[in-house]
Amino acid sequence: MSQQKVLIVEDDAQFADLLAREITALGFEVDYAEDGKKALTETERIFPDLILLDIILPEMDGYQVLEAIRNNANEKLKVTPVIVVSNLGQPEEISRAIQYGISDYVVKSTSNPSAIAEKVRRKLIKEPPPPLPGAVPAGKLKILVIEDDKFLRDLEVQKLQKEPNLSVFAAMDGEQGVSIAEKELPDIILLDILLPGIDGFEVLTRVKSNPVLARAKVIMLSNFGQREDIERAQKLGAMRFLIKANYTLDEIVAEVRDVAAQQ
Repeated sequence: MSQQKVLIVEDDAQFADLLAREITALGFEVDYAEDGKKALTETERIFPDLILLDIILPEMDGYQVLEAIRNNANEKLKVTPVIVVSNLGQPEEISRAIQYGISDYVVKSTSNPSAIAEKVRRKLIKEPPPPLPGAVPAGKLKILVIEDDKFLRDLEVQKLQKEPNLSVFAAMDGEQGVSIAEKELPDIILLDILLPGIDGFEVLTRVKSNPVLARAKVIMLSNFGQREDIERAQKLGAMRFLIKANYTLDEIVAEVRDVAAQQ
């Protein structure tokens, strides 16, 4: 089987080299583009499995690259996962990038090449879907965890399974989450925003527009807390919006417990 390919689009040659070393060490093939125009040429030449994309670039910026990729006639390129790696991290920049269907957003000053490489690994290594539990005992509430980060998803599931009144289901992307929700009719959904394929907002929209699911209480989780996202989640029907960095797992479980207690 051929190696999966990662395209690093970054004008800082030293930072790109550090990223390339970490990603190569994980067994992936790495290509490099130092500006936006070359990035588009390389995407059509190598058809990468994932793109690490800086926003501020010579020739074309990251937004222009994203727009061109999403509008490409090639169906594979249209859906290529993109992780934005930026110096800025401003709410407006994040919101704009999310509109192009990015898989994740990393601020350089708060991350390092090895952590970014681990994000790449998690996106590219295909894992089997989490198993569904058996029959739900009478009197238990159903909670569905929709989270693509396997490590975090497993921790959340383990914590929630210790709650005596909860039966826990899990999904690793938005489409699977909607499918499980339609089958199991959860009482509570713990929903990440940045997901492969359809994002958390689209999942929330589908849940709330489905008469048999609309009663589900939805708690949104995000790495970011820009006001636009919070207001959008509230308008779509989410009960809570939690910024991951501000909550421990125990505190997230406490929020779930509080929502479960509300009639």
